[in-house]
Amino acid sequence: MESKKIVKVRFNTNYKEDDGSKEWRVIINGVEHFCNHVTINCPSKTSKDFIEGVGNKWHISCKPNQIDYIKDEKITDNTATLFKEIILS
Repeated sequence: MESKKIVKVRFNTNYKEDDGSKEWRVIINGVEHFCNHVTINCPSKTSKDFIEGVGNKWHISCKPNQIDYIKDEKITDNTATLFKEIILS
């Protein structure tokens, strides 16, 4: 049986509306993804997490059974970490 993924969601403080960047950082088992929208359909909680070299960051954390990635049609370079939406169920 595959272990559940640990997901942490936080606002992207580098977001700028006019440069095409994404509003949300979604960290899945330590790998960072960016998206415009996050839908959380599973139990979740807030957490304060210490990140080495950065300090404390506050997240919405969950362990979804399924993660769906909705592609952003505007992105043509097949960047694997940029999405229109990530759905956590």
